[in-house]
Amino acid sequence: MGSNNLKVYNENSESEFSKLITKNLETITLKENSIVTGTIEKIDDKFVHVFIKGAKSSGLVDKNEIPHAERNELKEGNDIEVFLERTEDKNGNIVLSIEKARRSKSWEKIKEAFEKKENVSGMLRNTVKGGLVCEIMGVMAFVPNSQLDTKPVKNIKEYLDKPLEFRIIKIDEIRFNVIASRREIIEEEKNKNKEKVIKNYKVGDIVEGTIKAVQSYGCFVSIESLDCLLHSSEVSHLKISNLNDMFNVGEKVKVKILEIDKENMRMSLSVKAMLPDPFETMKDKFIIGNEYDVKITKLTDFGAFAEMSEGVVGLIHSSEIKHMQKNVNPKSVFKINDVIKVKLKEVDIEKRKIGLSYKDCLPNPIDEFISRYPSGSTVEAKVITKQHFGIFCNTGDSDLEKIDIFVHYKQLDYNESSKALDSFKKGDKVKIKIIDIKDEKVNGSIRALKRDPYSFFDGKKIGDIVSTRVVEVLDNGLKVDVGPERYQVIIRKSELALEKSDQRPNRFSSGDSIDAAILEIDPVKRKVKLSVKYLEQKEKDLAIEKYGSTSSGQSLAGILGEALEKKDQKKD
Repeated sequence: MGSNNLKVYNENSESEFSKLITKNLETITLKENSIVTGTIEKIDDKFVHVFIKGAKSSGLVDKNEIPHAERNELKEGNDIEVFLERTEDKNGNIVLSIEKARRSKSWEKIKEAFEKKENVSGMLRNTVKGGLVCEIMGVMAFVPNSQLDTKPVKNIKEYLDKPLEFRIIKIDEIRFNVIASRREIIEEEKNKNKEKVIKNYKVGDIVEGTIKAVQSYGCFVSIESLDCLLHSSEVSHLKISNLNDMFNVGEKVKVKILEIDKENMRMSLSVKAMLPDPFETMKDKFIIGNEYDVKITKLTDFGAFAEMSEGVVGLIHSSEIKHMQKNVNPKSVFKINDVIKVKLKEVDIEKRKIGLSYKDCLPNPIDEFISRYPSGSTVEAKVITKQHFGIFCNTGDSDLEKIDIFVHYKQLDYNESSKALDSFKKGDKVKIKIIDIKDEKVNGSIRALKRDPYSFFDGKKIGDIVSTRVVEVLDNGLKVDVGPERYQVIIRKSELALEKSDQRPNRFSSGDSIDAAILEIDPVKRKVKLSVKYLEQKEKDLAIEKYGSTSSGQSLAGILGEALEKKDQKKD
């Protein structure tokens, strides 16, 4: 009886004992923060009870971690993958998570995609500072704004909650951060397309492209899906100061392929390479001064570009569009493709510029004015504008209405003072002598129709005596006028009398008559200098010569007095 209760250990018993030990040690093989497979024991309202082989107890998984669509598929006895966070918490329970298990598996896939540079599918969920949040295989990644597309995105909302392809460009395994890019995929596709495009062309081919952008250094031309550079130096044989004057974004342009860089997948283009250098044939085909028919190809604020022949484009500057006007808006006169007649004015081979004139092929109103009112003729006109430097007058002729006659204030009268402007007002009718017509400007004179007051001195010489009238008493002398036209002269204080005590200007009054001698005369400069002192000195010298010496100190008045007494005695 007793022997039946004893357990005998033999070889088989040792094997069973070994299995028992192994089974009990299985708990040691469970690793925290790893994915394990468990069995669903029970499903209640809030939790899924999962048995993990080797664990001391079953673990609980919150049903909220499981998408609603998958909850109905859960059944007791089914295997399920979970993330083992801890083998036991403070209560001795094992801690499990389905969400973390899935995230962990997704992270492994993301790492693999990053290492292999494979594309992954994701959805942009919302915007954050500097970019967007993208869900990729259950993991939230960051997409910088610069990595969403190859060009700025105007409306980001159009990209939200739509499946898109991304490339993982950076991961942080410690912080579980992911940075994704859509731009890299787009650029890669473009590069593949570039390879296909480049294979279709060779150097020297002439192709048609579309202007995508205009920069100071050149234009970007799209040939199929390939953007190529048309450098500013390859646009024209002529010098173009602003490419915006020649090209508009979206327009078609024919170009020649100059170079193909297969390594960087670029092509360099040229327009001028298709055309002969116009300056090689300019001398044979075009002569300065001749008139030619041209076609307007471009309108700018400063002028119009006109094609003389293929590849030969000249500029009609705004000052060469209309007579009598310098700053004409070309758009008010021409339209693109207008055929007009111009005169070739300039060919600068060094600067590679061609200057054209439209107005030189039109009747010039100034020519009609010259034929009607040549220099030296007299015209009646009306004052239309008065400025501080002169007046502008117009004849009123309908065909000459744009031509004004300018009269400088020095040409108003012979005093050459701006005060003469006070005698004129807008609307006054005046007679003008045309004195100069140059560079489409007409200059006239009103004083030229009057007698020159200075003519009074014609034929006179130094020492001649003239009669003057005091016009104004000044501190430094007298202002007097001479002759019928009352030419005005200043007699300086020092020239008013021989005796210094008599040189006071206030001895005289306006209207007094004074005889004076001509001291200096200059017909070229229209200047004359008068002196009372010189006249008195001359009279004194004559008196001394006639009546004796004045060494005794007698004054001129005394000498003259004695002379007059002797004269009276002889009469008696």
